Amino acid sequence: MSKNYSFKLFLAAIAIGICFAGRVPAASTINKSERDKLILDVDPLSARALLNNDFESGFEEPWYDSSPSTVHWIVEDFSLQSELNNPVPAPSAGSKYLRAIRNEQLSSGLLILRTVTFTAFPGDEISFNFWIRSRYTGGNTLDLVLVQGALETTLLSLSSYSTSVNKEWRPTSSPIPVTEPTEVTLVFYAYCGGNAEDAIAIDDIVVGSTIPTTTIPPSTTPLPGVCGGNFSEPSGIFSSPNYPNPYGNNEICEYMIQVAQGNRIVLNFLEFSTESGADYVTVYDGLTTASPVLVRASGLSTDLLTTSSGSSCLVVHTSDGANSSRGWSATYATA
Repeated sequence: MSKNYSFKLFLAAIAIGICFAGRVPAASTINKSERDKLILDVDPLSARALLNNDFESGFEEPWYDSSPSTVHWIVEDFSLQSELNNPVPAPSAGSKYLRAIRNEQLSSGLLILRTVTFTAFPGDEISFNFWIRSRYTGGNTLDLVLVQGALETTLLSLSSYSTSVNKEWRPTSSPIPVTEPTEVTLVFYAYCGGNAEDAIAIDDIVVGSTIPTTTIPPSTTPLPGVCGGNFSEPSGIFSSPNYPNPYGNNEICEYMIQVAQGNRIVLNFLEFSTESGADYVTVYDGLTTASPVLVRASGLSTDLLTTSSGSSCLVVHTSDGANSSRGWSATYATA
């Protein structure tokens, strides 16, 4: 029997035992808040753009904890640590991270952290920082698994870093192996022991594409300085005025996209840089500013992706009277 198969049987036994012991109510992780329900209802195409999380918001969504035992993933602040005798190393940025939190008895247990279902594209990659420590080498485990239907593929297994002397965050990454747009789920399976030295933490999760954009359809590219436009082709590309040079001040530019009925619009911002808190891009789910807002963004962003509910959307670029930035470039396609 393989090590991986034995480990999964072990984890399953723990989960079943806990359920029969009545220690975890059936709805304890599913109905913990109304916010969870909203996250679980995210469209797979839109969900991909939401997966990046440095946990500075204090929430783990759209990742969510489905751990079956007394150990759970909880966002912790570096200045308010739960286990002072086993402190987390200082994060490289920010003050919050996701940590395996045990009860007062330091009971061991299985942890599960998963994404909502999202659409992965060829060339996608996940990267994150992690810290794992244990009294005995390999005593704790942290595996990243890709789920496609009933198929589970282990992308990373990090138990070799679990030692008593490991007191630093480490970066790691893995390609997401799909050959076409595919609905998938990412899951962290972990085990945290009951020793004082045992600990696991995750931070700075980023999911994005490693494929550079090399082709630009000239027929749908606005001329430099053009503010707004109308687009009706099945796909195209557009950008802020003067991109890749800085856009101007006091601009209100409207980009109207309307494709054939029965289709939706997948909008992907390849680069996004505006004056934070002053210059905005707002995407409306329709052709007017009275339509529902899909995205409102300002500052720096990567892999900003959204999908309309129908065959039209409106992108509005606004800037104030001072300062500017490089701007943004976006592609759209029908789905």
